[in-house]
Amino acid sequence: MKNVILVLALTAVLVVSAAAAFAGAPLSGTWKSTNGDFDEGTATTRWAAFNYLATGNVLYGQSYNGGFTNDWTIGCPMVVSVVPLGPPIGPLGNFTYMITYTGGYVTLGGPGNPWNGGDAVYTGIIDTYVEIRTIQTVGGKIVGAVSDHNVSAHITGYPESCVAWAIGNGVLRGGNAGLPLNMDYGVLQSVKGAGYPDYHTVACAPGAGGPGHWDDIRDLTLSITGCAVPTQQSTWGNVKSMYRR
Repeated sequence: MKNVILVLALTAVLVVSAAAAFAGAPLSGTWKSTNGDFDEGTATTRWAAFNYLATGNVLYGQSYNGGFTNDWTIGCPMVVSVVPLGPPIGPLGNFTYMITYTGGYVTLGGPGNPWNGGDAVYTGIIDTYVEIRTIQTVGGKIVGAVSDHNVSAHITGYPESCVAWAIGNGVLRGGNAGLPLNMDYGVLQSVKGAGYPDYHTVACAPGAGGPGHWDDIRDLTLSITGCAVPTQQSTWGNVKSMYRR
């Protein structure tokens, strides 16, 4: 009788513990900032070698709506490859590059967001990050740039299948003087405003100095899949087997 009571108690504990561990899993679905589902944002990129197109540059982005919000962050992926998809940048024209990042993390705020399943925040480790950046130059200066960002990350604390996928558009707003060409400050900002995050180091420490550039991040689409936790059918049998005579 004592064994039966102990088995029942242990089973209850294991079931409650398992449910608690995954009770806050993010919901599956797809959401768009253009539908008002969550906030768009801004980003800064700290240059490693005074160069707008260099490996070692570190990006940090955060949702923004009149002030920084907790909807999302992109924390410190670092550029490891810069490949021209046509002629390299010159004094006049449009020039496109594929920029590949490694490392870094994402966060997704829980309460108030449509994917909220109960956790205060969800943290994801970035698996892939690719940016396709098209730069426009006139008179030997950069006058603008637009980017397509594509990132995927697996959410920690949940099954490996729990993945967030995101795409978005970046628009260059300003930057410091540097390589490969200077910015045209007749059309771009020369000073980073308060609506853009601090520069971050390779170790993801905030408050770093420049040089660097800053962007608006718009037209975001976020999808989350595979976070539901399957029922573990073997739990009851495993507990009983521990106390069989």
